[in-house]
Amino acid sequence: MPLQYNALETLQMDLDATFDCNGKVNVNDWQLSRGGLFYRREVDNAVFPQTDCPFSHVEVKLFDCVMPGAVAVMNLKHLINCMEMQLKILNRQERPVISGLSNNDNVNYFSLRRMICEFIVYFRAYMNSIKWDLGALEAVMPEISKDVDTLFDCVKHFLSMLHTIPDSTLHYAASNTGNKCNQPEFHLYHMHLELRWFFATLIHSRTIWYQYHIQLEEFENTAEIAINDLLYSALKIFERLALSWTVDLTQKTPYCCTCTRELWLMFQIFADSLGERQKTKMFWDLVNSCVDRVLSRNQSQAIFWHKSVDSSLPDCKNPELFCIWIIYHLSLLYGYSNDGVYLQSNSPRIRSNCEQVEKVLKAYVCKGGKDGERDELDVELKIIIPLLHDLIINWWQPRVPIISFLWDCFHKRLDQPFLLQTSGPWALSLEKKTPMDILKQINNRIYGKFEHSKESSYGMFLHLIGMFLKKYGTLDLKYWNQIKGRVYTKFSKNKVAEFSESGLYNFISLFITLAITADITNVCITMLDLLPSTHELNNEYNKKCNLIWKGKLACLLLFNERRLSLGSIAGHFTETINLISCRKDETSRSMMTNFVDVLNTILSGNEKMDLEEFNFIGGWIDRYLLECPKNRIAFLLEMLANVFEKCIVLQVSCNNSDGARKMLDALWCFVASRVRQLVFDPVLTGNNYKIISKLAVIFTLEAVREPATAKKYKHSAISLFQHFAASILVKDIRITQYYLTSILENEQAVQNLKKEITNFDTILIQAWIKCSIIDCENKESISILQNYIINLSEIKEIFVSDYDIYEFKNSDEPILIFIISLMKKQNILKRSGPCYL
Repeated sequence: MPLQYNALETLQMDLDATFDCNGKVNVNDWQLSRGGLFYRREVDNAVFPQTDCPFSHVEVKLFDCVMPGAVAVMNLKHLINCMEMQLKILNRQERPVISGLSNNDNVNYFSLRRMICEFIVYFRAYMNSIKWDLGALEAVMPEISKDVDTLFDCVKHFLSMLHTIPDSTLHYAASNTGNKCNQPEFHLYHMHLELRWFFATLIHSRTIWYQYHIQLEEFENTAEIAINDLLYSALKIFERLALSWTVDLTQKTPYCCTCTRELWLMFQIFADSLGERQKTKMFWDLVNSCVDRVLSRNQSQAIFWHKSVDSSLPDCKNPELFCIWIIYHLSLLYGYSNDGVYLQSNSPRIRSNCEQVEKVLKAYVCKGGKDGERDELDVELKIIIPLLHDLIINWWQPRVPIISFLWDCFHKRLDQPFLLQTSGPWALSLEKKTPMDILKQINNRIYGKFEHSKESSYGMFLHLIGMFLKKYGTLDLKYWNQIKGRVYTKFSKNKVAEFSESGLYNFISLFITLAITADITNVCITMLDLLPSTHELNNEYNKKCNLIWKGKLACLLLFNERRLSLGSIAGHFTETINLISCRKDETSRSMMTNFVDVLNTILSGNEKMDLEEFNFIGGWIDRYLLECPKNRIAFLLEMLANVFEKCIVLQVSCNNSDGARKMLDALWCFVASRVRQLVFDPVLTGNNYKIISKLAVIFTLEAVREPATAKKYKHSAISLFQHFAASILVKDIRITQYYLTSILENEQAVQNLKKEITNFDTILIQAWIKCSIIDCENKESISILQNYIINLSEIKEIFVSDYDIYEFKNSDEPILIFIISLMKKQNILKRSGPCYL
């Protein structure tokens, strides 16, 4: 025990040992009070009692009386009476002083507290110094054993009075002014804290020297009763919490003040240290014994300081919720090192309490959690899951049973709509959600910033299971196999078919979550197999059918996102696509729109075309262009043009691009003929003439580059050029115009085509004349054609003079200049001989 010099140069023992309150607990402030018991090394003093204190050379000050340390114990009976009197003074303070009003009595309550603590500390130190050998004292103190029993009874009687203290005393036990606080209730509560600690350490130090089994049990019982009382004060705090879906119990602690938290920590380190050294009960064993009484509400097993005083715990409205809450906050105390430094989840002291949590959850499930019989089930789950999430993801070693018990609370209730997200950016109706929305929401839940307040209880569960698998799923496959077994066995094709829209969405969300974080291929294929067919449509089934399709498309997007071959699951889509592309109902059109959007995402995002995307280019394109809304035509054609150009680049830059080659084959097979037919339909052409012309150019130039491929599908550069540039059946001259101007902008393409098409120039002259007569609006495109033909010898011969050529080039109506020049040339030829123009 530390010694101090007093003013008279005599040694005086420093017995100061009280808590120093910092007020209410701030969940973000883990600094322990420098003036409290922990930093005065109380835990070390308890675990390793000192036996070499030189009492013959020191004085002690007890109850304001200075006396030699070696003989103060001879006045034990008197000292006990002093302590008892001062405890009675403290115990008389049952009504708290209203905050802000002064306390008018002149009693220094902190002084009372301090003197009692000093006496107990002295007595403990003295008894340790004689190794609790009471026989050595009996020669001079025949009644020493009886006095010690009296001391213990006095302390236990005071401790038993905790349950008689008004609840308000517990609720207002904190004070930022610490021991300077003048409210007697503050000091009464802190006296209860201090005496619980000192009494437990007294019992322990006596146990060390007696070494009887019964003494070990006495210490364990004492520690358990002390913890039970701390649990009592936590229950009183819990009673006042408004348990709504917005409450965050991670921010609500079970501690009346910082001293309560400090005492919990001291008992935690103390119990675990003794458990390792002496094989006594560990901290969680002591806590769990008390928690079991809360859980079972069985007060026949109540423990008490005095049989005459009822120390049973009050009934709790939500015992399972309380138990998980207290376990959570006590688990966070394991973040402290033995030196009081908060290391969070990096602390080497951490011990899990998984088995007890599983026991609590099992009780929760059995009391209505499984079948949704509890009135506030989802509010409770929204409160419970964040607590468990932090523990099993950040603090404890992985265990699947906790997740399994939570899963039991959901799998029978997936049809319930309130399991869907009801606020935040993803709170859209199921009808408005796209496959991209579904996948993005689930990805954000795992990899983005997760906001508990905007999620349903089920969304929180998906976040938990996703984060668990993300962290542990690949470290040891047993975790994934256990979860997979628990989830898969709850579903069959018939059961999934009976789901409502809400049930289907919750089912899809679960499986996509598992796929993202565990095994994409296995989970997606299982989900695709379990989802009902979308072939049969009726008024009742249409919305479900649309949602099922979106779920399947989300799998497709996920495969693409993780760069997995799409060919392995293409069979789940192609038959449906071919079927719904033939239908004219709104549901089928909506399904096709979603598919085309997803396909566009896939095709535009992959620069290598190596995921077997070609499987999704088929005969549906031809039918879809006829049935789709007119504003979707350009979107589809633009997508096809972009992928066509991308594949050509891949083929040119690396000839071994098998995916690009197969995609080009698919485009020739299913798109080329449809593009040729589009030019005959003015309704489809409409404002889409530019993209149709672009596709026509791409096919034409590719036929020049790869004539064998074009020939395989009954096309050639000659037939394509003549079709788009010279056919009289082309309904919109703008197609011909843009087709030719695009080709003329590529000099190499012109040279290649001229080798294939002998009357290339003639076709261009005819096309220019036709465009000039029919469409005079787009001067820029016409001028490109004009600039080309003016350099042709056949055209130059028509103009009589250079001025005519100049006028032709610069006129706003070049076709008129051309006709006039042609007539001039004809007249000249008539005068000179037969005209062959």
